[in-house]
Amino acid sequence: MPFLQRIEVRLSLLMVLVVVATSLMTIALNTYQRERVFRELPAELRDFLRRNEGRPPSLSLTPELRSLLSEGRELRVRQVPSSNPENPNPIFLIAPLDDLAATPVQIQPPIRSRRPSLETRIQQNLLIASLVATALGVLVALVFARRIARPIEAISDAANRLAQGDLAARIEAPRGEDEVARLARNFNQMAASLEKLETERRAMIADIAHELRTPLTVMQARLEAIQDGVMPLEMGEIDRLHHQTRLLARLVEDLRTLSLADAGRLTLELRELDLVEWVRRAATTFLASLDAKKINLERRLPAGPVRIRADADRMTQIVSNLLTNAQAHTPVGGTIALEVCTADKTATLRIADSGAGIPQEALNKVFDRFYRAETSRSRATGGSGLGLSIVRALVELHGGSVAAYNRPEGGAVFEVRLPLDQA
Repeated sequence: MPFLQRIEVRLSLLMVLVVVATSLMTIALNTYQRERVFRELPAELRDFLRRNEGRPPSLSLTPELRSLLSEGRELRVRQVPSSNPENPNPIFLIAPLDDLAATPVQIQPPIRSRRPSLETRIQQNLLIASLVATALGVLVALVFARRIARPIEAISDAANRLAQGDLAARIEAPRGEDEVARLARNFNQMAASLEKLETERRAMIADIAHELRTPLTVMQARLEAIQDGVMPLEMGEIDRLHHQTRLLARLVEDLRTLSLADAGRLTLELRELDLVEWVRRAATTFLASLDAKKINLERRLPAGPVRIRADADRMTQIVSNLLTNAQAHTPVGGTIALEVCTADKTATLRIADSGAGIPQEALNKVFDRFYRAETSRSRATGGSGLGLSIVRALVELHGGSVAAYNRPEGGAVFEVRLPLDQA
């Protein structure tokens, strides 16, 4: 029956069962203890307490009998059975002993009220008290069962809505720190996380579609122009088509790297590296493009080595992505500062640019996938939006952390912290 499957009903029945069982156990224990006490009493007292007798009935004296008693005369008493079925007590005929012709005075005791024995009264009082306690226990059980089951039923209803796709389902978390209150709050946090993940998933699908559509549209337009004879098939045109395919290949590889990192399947070939030397090599590959944009690269590197355990290819990818981001946001004639230092068993890599900096509302989002601080979707200003996400994923796989903040004098700073090699 659906009614019996409700947790409120089952809790109530369970509590009622506990109350009834407790009451029965109380009656049984009290009866056992009473019997033990009665057995320790003297036999005469025990028989008296257990006899079904009350106080002896009182006899009301008539005026004639009082007169005879006051005169001190000797009386003759004769007992005869009662003919009244409603009062079976015998009738006493009292007459003066010296006057045999006198009419005897009749006295009949009234009907004696038969009271239960003491043992029976104790048993009855105990039963009444147990019934009252059981009724109160059942009432309290119903109240508490309802109080406990209400938030659980709310969680069940919200979970059902969540399973049907309503990610905005929430429950009113009860006050307190008990298990039910914590369960309600944890459910709301889980639902909020699922809603956020679903929003990010939809946004990511839309961003991936946009990023793939742009180079594909360019390639399709140019190939159709070549097919229609509008554009000649020249090496320059082939180079432009090849550039678009490289953009697609890089986007697919970036997505593959992030998906492997999320699934925990991105393997690292860790070995001892000199972070200073590796940063110097990566920076050398950017000198030509930085000179073309007249950007000055300041390298503040320590003289000695900074030993870390890392994957060489992934470290190159981390430094390259950060330098690419700094170069994209540094104006012509600006400066990029590259610094490596150590403190508290941690190696720190800082890359600072002299650009406009990161908007305050974007500081917590710069490492999100496909996020650009600019509202436009141009690769010339914002890239594909995956470079910094890959940096965070790779740094965390190395057991480090990455953060972004603005300098007071202007420009953004990206700071990577990695554990030093303790071997």
